[in-house]
Amino acid sequence: MLRLQGINAIIALVGVFAVLHLAFAPEQHSLRTTLSTLLGGIGFLLMTCSVVLATRLEVFEEMFGGLDRMYQVHRVAGTFTAVFALVHFFSIPKELPAGVDPILNSTFPSAQIGMASMVLLVIGLFVALNRKISYSRWRNPHKVMALVYILVIGHFMNAPGIFYERFSASGIVLILAALIGTIALIYTMFGMNKRTAMRFTIETVNSLERATEVVLKPVGDMLKFKPGQFAFVEIQGKGWSEPHPFTISSAPNERRLRFTMKVLGDWTRKVREELQPGREVIVRGPYGRFDASKTERKKQVWIAGGIGLTPFLSKLRAMSADDNREINFAYAARNREEAIFLEELEAVAADRSNLTLYPLFSDEGDFARVDAAKERLPDELTEYEYFICGPKPMVDGLMKDLKKEGVKRKAIHVEAFEFR
Repeated sequence: MLRLQGINAIIALVGVFAVLHLAFAPEQHSLRTTLSTLLGGIGFLLMTCSVVLATRLEVFEEMFGGLDRMYQVHRVAGTFTAVFALVHFFSIPKELPAGVDPILNSTFPSAQIGMASMVLLVIGLFVALNRKISYSRWRNPHKVMALVYILVIGHFMNAPGIFYERFSASGIVLILAALIGTIALIYTMFGMNKRTAMRFTIETVNSLERATEVVLKPVGDMLKFKPGQFAFVEIQGKGWSEPHPFTISSAPNERRLRFTMKVLGDWTRKVREELQPGREVIVRGPYGRFDASKTERKKQVWIAGGIGLTPFLSKLRAMSADDNREINFAYAARNREEAIFLEELEAVAADRSNLTLYPLFSDEGDFARVDAAKERLPDELTEYEYFICGPKPMVDGLMKDLKKEGVKRKAIHVEAFEFR
């Protein structure tokens, strides 16, 4: 669930900048100049927030509710950055006021840099939001946004003093933001991958019905994670250098790391058909806050659709013998043949009195629906906490219907798992 702590921090930052910019606007500024530079400054602060969130630091996961939520905010902040930049560009005066010395107020072609950064920003945003462009083709061009950020800093740091006073109250805020953003950018590009990388080798590749289980053996230390978390997997070798996020399906106490991947596209199909034991893999993580153990309510409903089973597999495999939660687990699949790990789930449910399993097969007309949950659950829907992972239409539909039944949003936890 998206936490408001991070959103409120961004709003507070923008609010402080706006107050300082408006309260201490230079006397020589026209209202148009003041408002236009305000919009440009807000756009830069939002872009800085996007850059900082790309560091994937754990402290921001706590503030926003997980890496998936961080990237949602990253995307929205980037979109508004482009909007503010465009309005700033078309509203800023193009000529210096009469009587202003052009030599004293122009040390570098700020306007040209601003134009270049705006064009690249709009193009980059179009590429980022275009879902028809595959992840492999999107990933490297998106790195151009680092150049855009540096160009934007160059734009306002070399702007004529009549438009931007560097050492005004709001100007200092922008300089500090530029410093923090540049450090974050350097860390993301050169330091993050080295800090988080852990080496594994592929032990086995198991073909399942429309999915593939990859079992990894650690070269050194084992990755420490919590049930429900995910990691970025980067298979080493030519044609495999592209990292992908996958939920960890093994338990934290296992000496092997397991990922279960649904065959959805070229990359996952290649994993199924070509990947062989012995190849080296880099794993970076863990990430995510899809944790069913850190809740006050003992009554829980888990709903998995298809490959959305994977975080729950880790939870079940890590469940201790004295677990006192009351768990109702609905697992939706097309049919029994496509319900991966169903036999394991049934064995766990038979062995545990606190777990009730509901296999739901759409071919038999049984779907993951709230009205069916009302009939099967022993208590009112508002008595439970919900953990949902699966196809987006299923998740969105369940959330909508649960809210209609009076379930509070904070009692519904979903894994967004979107990074574009």
